[in-house]
Amino acid sequence: MKVAVLALVAGALFARTGPATAQTARDEPAATSTGAGIAETTFPGAASAPIEGRVDPDTYRVGPGDEFALRYSDLMDPRLVRVNPSGELLLPDAGAVPVAGLTLREAESKIREALRGYVRGKGLAFTLYRPRRFRIPVLGDVGRPGAVTLAAPVRASEAIAEAGGVLPTGASRGIEVRRGRDTLRVDLVRYARLGDLAPNPLVFETDVVFVPAAGLHIAIYGAVAHGGRYDFVPGDRVSGLVALAGGAMPDAALEEAEIERPDIGGKSSERVRVNLRAALASPGGSEDPVLKDGDRLLVPALAHYKEGAIVQIDGEVKRPGPYTIRDGVDGIRSLIERAGGLTEYADVARARIDRGREAAERDTSFLHLAREHADFLTHAEREYVKIRSGQRTALAADLAPVLESSGGGDLSLMNGDYIVIPRRLLTVSVQGEVRSPGHVPFEPGRGAADYVQLAGGFTDRADFEKVRVSLARTDHQVSASDAGALRAGDTVWVPAKRDRNNWGVVRDVIIVAGQVATIYLVIREATR
Repeated sequence: MKVAVLALVAGALFARTGPATAQTARDEPAATSTGAGIAETTFPGAASAPIEGRVDPDTYRVGPGDEFALRYSDLMDPRLVRVNPSGELLLPDAGAVPVAGLTLREAESKIREALRGYVRGKGLAFTLYRPRRFRIPVLGDVGRPGAVTLAAPVRASEAIAEAGGVLPTGASRGIEVRRGRDTLRVDLVRYARLGDLAPNPLVFETDVVFVPAAGLHIAIYGAVAHGGRYDFVPGDRVSGLVALAGGAMPDAALEEAEIERPDIGGKSSERVRVNLRAALASPGGSEDPVLKDGDRLLVPALAHYKEGAIVQIDGEVKRPGPYTIRDGVDGIRSLIERAGGLTEYADVARARIDRGREAAERDTSFLHLAREHADFLTHAEREYVKIRSGQRTALAADLAPVLESSGGGDLSLMNGDYIVIPRRLLTVSVQGEVRSPGHVPFEPGRGAADYVQLAGGFTDRADFEKVRVSLARTDHQVSASDAGALRAGDTVWVPAKRDRNNWGVVRDVIIVAGQVATIYLVIREATR
């Protein structure tokens, strides 16, 4: 059946494209399914403002101002139809069809039913083209109470933000969306903290949003992510409060939680033990108590969670970082072994341990170590220790006597200890007849000649054939040619040439010649 020419309501032309009959094939919108036969169509300039993802056909409710694209049977180009102020769509052939208040899925079903006699097969395409803009009252404890203009689809949180947000005196939970005889509850904390959309519903032009003043509170403290005070909503349970606080921490003692409930007047309080493990496993069950205004939930933490105490070792060990220990049992030597041992650059003579003052006072061996070797600290090191001690309320001790001891002595570690193994200064000393004697930065693979060049090269008096190297690892001297690649701490010695005195040579020759002449004369006289 040939379809009659469609009668269009106001706004039936495509935005910025001229009459629909002027559309070419390449401008024709592509329709994709949004579920239940509703098509999702993209048009040039269709969206005047960003919307929250894909429009849900089961939650979006149609209202005056919504524009739809319609195409069916022999109608090649889609036409735009708008819901009029009375909530109706004026359709060709079928006339006015009331759709206001219906979901998109319900509206599509109703349009399909109205056009059944004019559509051949499955040739109907009906899709939301441009969501409407509307005004809604947002009242109560918000920055700018009154009506705000919104673009559908929009949630309660966006309407509240458009009205200036919740005032410090307002509640972030228990907010009301009044919809006729129904009232929806909005929980901005749960929405923001858990990403739960249910307590942040879509709002429409028939709704009124009301933000009440804050007054009733509950609180949670201890081993939770976000402890503190929260607005109380009748019906709150322990599991919900823990969820609002970001959940229990791994070290929470779930079976030891307590509800502290003050009596009327707040002069005394009642304590009720709560098994949080059971409450969280079955929210709303018998093990999940209902809370009252003023309740405080206390979630204690386990002592020495998991393996025990923690110490930190930094510097010249192969695997620096935090390590678990048995408090007061494990020693520094076993810790260094677990950390992979010392590197070749470790300066054991400057190794230090910081310990909290309270723990240090319980360990006489540590105090003895700290006091006995305090004289070995330089002025700068003493200032450093004072600063660190002030920041961490800690005492510092020198570990060199322990680490350098051949008798196997050790120092027991305690929770919170901080160990530092400094790095040796990596240099090679170049001395003697070079232009810039001193310490040269160590570079692996370089020989004596390289370090001489880095020290400015030989002077004119250098005896470069007799350069010697003192090996730090053995304290032996070898020739430069036998030393090979040097190591950090080695010393290169460049001797001076022996001075040559020409007059001394002549003098020696004359003396020798005179002595020879004297001997000759003595022999001659003796043989006459």
